Amino acid sequence: MIESIYCDFDGTITKKDSVNEFLKKYTGNKWLESEQQWIEGKISSRENAIIQVNMLKNISQRQLDDYINSIEIDDYFLEFVEFVKSKNIKLTILSDGFDLFIQKVLERYDLDIPYYANKLIYKNNKFSIEFPYYDENCDKKAGMCKCNKVKEKRFCYIGDGTSDLCIASKADFLFATKRLHKYCEENYIKHSHFTSFRNIIDILKEGE
Repeated sequence: MIESIYCDFDGTITKKDSVNEFLKKYTGNKWLESEQQWIEGKISSRENAIIQVNMLKNISQRQLDDYINSIEIDDYFLEFVEFVKSKNIKLTILSDGFDLFIQKVLERYDLDIPYYANKLIYKNNKFSIEFPYYDENCDKKAGMCKCNKVKEKRFCYIGDGTSDLCIASKADFLFATKRLHKYCEENYIKHSHFTSFRNIIDILKEGE
């Protein structure tokens, strides 16, 4: 049985990408231009985040709270957390998204899971972003360098998208969905495809 699992947040733990949905709600399609540049590797995810956060204007505390309260997690994530806890597996969230969203969602479900993410600051109806885990040597120039947070030689990773591409290739056991699954298929990276955390629980039980 593996001892450490690292997991993406947006679009992996959450049913939808909470950052993208927030940008869509409050910027329309404006955020898509820089998003595509990031996907194509023309700008870094850090540059992309700065551009997109600067687009967020005149959002009230009530609107922010209502949005965060609308974020849904995978139907089996709580069961997954209980399962890994029962097996003494260390679970850590690594996200190139917003710490504020992660913090509030974990609080809502009374979950005590360590996480690393970019710092979203909201003050006087304005947003700014900081990158406490940025590493200029990061291969992907990510806002939050996920690889830097992995200390074990052997680990499991769970992810869904572009921010997971680098760390996915280093994982000993990889669960992938959506864009990450497609990338793994195209690049012959060994992984297990999942559509919910129920699949992951079942596979981990098989490996006991």
